[in-house]
Amino acid sequence: MPRRKTKKREEGLSAIDLANEEMGYVLSLIERTDQSLFLTGKAGTGKSTLLRHICATTHKKFVVLAPTGLAALNVGGQTLHSFFKLPLRPIPPNDPDLSTRDRRVFDVFRYTNEHKKLIRSLDLIIIDEVSMVRADVIDAIDKLLGIYRGRQERPFGGVQMLFVGDLYQLEPVVTADDADILKRFYPNPFFFSSEALRATPPVTVELTKVYRQTEQAFVQILDRIRSGRLTEQDLQDINKCVNRHYEPPKDEPVITLATKRRHVSYINERQLEQLQGDPVTLYGTIEGDFPSSSLPTEEELTLKQDAQVIFVSNDKDRRWVNGTLGIVAGFDQESETIDVCLSTGEVVTVEPCIWDNKRFSYNEQANKVEEEVLGRFVQYPLKLAWAITVHKSQGLTFDRVIIDFSEGTFAGGQAYVALSRCRSLEGMVLRAPLAGRDVIVRREIIDFYSRANDLEIINGSLLRAEAEREYAQALRLWNARHYTEAIGAFSQALARKNELDDPLFRRLLVSKLFEMEYARRREEELRRELAEQREVMRRLAKEYVLMGNDCITEAHDAHAAIRCYDKALTLYPDYVEALVRKGKTLAGLNEITTSLSTLNQAIAIAPMDFTARFTLGQVLEKFAYYEEALDAYRQADGLNSQSRSLLKRLIALCEELDEEDEANLYRIRLRKNRDQTGHK
Repeated sequence: MPRRKTKKREEGLSAIDLANEEMGYVLSLIERTDQSLFLTGKAGTGKSTLLRHICATTHKKFVVLAPTGLAALNVGGQTLHSFFKLPLRPIPPNDPDLSTRDRRVFDVFRYTNEHKKLIRSLDLIIIDEVSMVRADVIDAIDKLLGIYRGRQERPFGGVQMLFVGDLYQLEPVVTADDADILKRFYPNPFFFSSEALRATPPVTVELTKVYRQTEQAFVQILDRIRSGRLTEQDLQDINKCVNRHYEPPKDEPVITLATKRRHVSYINERQLEQLQGDPVTLYGTIEGDFPSSSLPTEEELTLKQDAQVIFVSNDKDRRWVNGTLGIVAGFDQESETIDVCLSTGEVVTVEPCIWDNKRFSYNEQANKVEEEVLGRFVQYPLKLAWAITVHKSQGLTFDRVIIDFSEGTFAGGQAYVALSRCRSLEGMVLRAPLAGRDVIVRREIIDFYSRANDLEIINGSLLRAEAEREYAQALRLWNARHYTEAIGAFSQALARKNELDDPLFRRLLVSKLFEMEYARRREEELRRELAEQREVMRRLAKEYVLMGNDCITEAHDAHAAIRCYDKALTLYPDYVEALVRKGKTLAGLNEITTSLSTLNQAIAIAPMDFTARFTLGQVLEKFAYYEEALDAYRQADGLNSQSRSLLKRLIALCEELDEEDEANLYRIRLRKNRDQTGHK
C-alpha cells in the first residue's frame, strides 16, 4: 500500500494576505467602526479565509448565521430562520406579526429570556452566503433587532452587520407565489433591496485578487462572465473545451457538475451500478436534534470498491479539504476505516467524522457568547461524486472537472459558479457548448456593485468612527469632572470631523454621547485582553505545529519540522502538542537526551495528557529502555484504558520482560475491547 502522508491544503489561500489592501479595509471597518458592510468578491478571492480570520480575532461579541443548514454547518454557525425564529413564508415590511401593538410581535416570536439576553449582548452579526437571502428577511431581522434591543431608531438595533457573499453567484430561491407577494414591496428579491439597507446602505468592499486561478486569461474570462460582459471570443475559448464523448481515466477522479439534481442522481446511480463487487452500506448516527436537511452526507451511505467520492469536511491534519476527490481503495472492517486514493496517488485512511448542530447562547457570568451543541451527526465524510449539482459545488475547487450544460441554466450565476470551480481551462471539459443565454446576470446587481471599494465612503466611515470615539471620550471626561481634558477632547473631535451642521449627525452624536453601556463593556473587555491575546498566540502556534507536521510528511525534513515546533513554543511555551511532536521528531534523529527532556517537560505541564505519556513510552522502547518504557505505558493506561495501540505495546513489552501474568491481563482486556467495539 502506498505510504500515507499529509497532503497540502488545496485552498487558494490558507491565511489572510497582509498586503491585500481590500482585506485591510474590511478589518479596519470591523474593528474600528460599527458601520455595517458587505464583503464580496469573485470566486477564489479569499472571502472565506478572511471571514475565519475575523471570527478568530475580533474582540466583538458576534454570531455567524447563514440561509441554509449546510451553509451554516460550513461556517460553524446557525441558520437565520432558527436564530430569529422566522417563518418560511414571505414577510412583508408591514407584516402584523412584527407589530408592537398589543405586544403582537412578542406573542409570535416567543424568544426565551436567554435568547433575549444574547440578542442584547451582540456587537456584530455575520451573515454568510447573503446572495441567497431575500430582502424581506433582512427587513424582518432589522425590525426584530430594533424591538428586542430597545433601539428601533438605529439600523438593526445598533448591531454591526457583516454581509458576506457574491451576488453574481447563487441568488435567492423565490417561488412564483413568493414573487407575487414580494414584488409589491421590493424592486427585486436581493438583500440590498430591503428597506433597511436602502435607507442606510452598507459599505461595500469587493476583494479583487484571485488566489484560486493563476491563469490570467482564464481569470479575465471568468470576470467577464461574472459581470455579464461575455464576448464572442470568450464563448469560443470556453467552447474549445467541449467534448461530448469524453471519458475520464479510470484511475483519475474527475467530477461532473450539472444544473439539475435528477441528472446528478442518475449519473451517480448508474456509475455505482456499473462497478464490480458488492455494495457496502455505512450507517451514520444522529444524536439529539440534527435536521435531515442539514446532513452533509447520506445517513445511509452506500459505496463500492473503486467508487468515486468527494470529501465533505476538512481534515484536521490537512490530508484533504472539503471538495477533495478520491476513489475508494478498500474497506477495513477491523479498524472501521475506509482507504481512499486521492488524485495525487496518495492513499488516506478515513474515519467517521462528527458534525455538530449548534445554537448560540449568552453566558452572563462570563459575559460572552457561547455555542451549545443541540445534536450530532456521525458518518464518514464522503459522498458519491461522479457528479454533483452546481449549487452544491459553490465554494469548492477542482483541478479537473466536467461541466454539463446540456439542460441549460435556470438561475443567475449558475454558469459562473460552474466554470469558476476549475483552476484552469486545461482542466475543464464541457458536455455541451456554453450559450450566451446560459450566462444570466441581473442588471440590478451590476448597478449595486458600482459602489464597491469607494475610498471616500470607506475613509469617511473610519474618520467618523474615530471622531465619535473622541466625542464619547469628551463626555466621559466631563462626567468625571475633568473639564479641561473634556474640552480638549471635544475640540480634537471637531477638528477631525465637524458635522454639527448635519441634523442626522447631530442626532447620531447625541445618541453616541449617551451610549455609555458600550464603553463600559469595552473597558471590561480590555481587562480580559491578555487572556484573549494568549488564545490568539495559541492558534498561531497551532499553525506552526501543522507546518512542522507537513515538513515531516511532505518534505521529510525533520530539522525544518523542529524549527517549526520551536517557533510554536516561542509563541506559546506551554503548548503540549508542540512539545510532544518535537520530542518524537528528536527521537527520530537519535537525540535521546533532548527528546526525553522535551517529553518530560510536556508531562510536567499536562500530567493527565495521554499522548505525552504514550509517546514517552514509545521513545523509551525505541532506545531499549524497556522497564522505563513499561512504566510510562502503565501511566498512560491509567489515563486511557481503551487504547488498543497501547494495549498491544504493553503486551509486547511484558513479553520482552517475561512479565507473562501481566501480559495475560492485557490480552484479556484487548479481547474484551474488541468484543465490545466489534473490532477484530
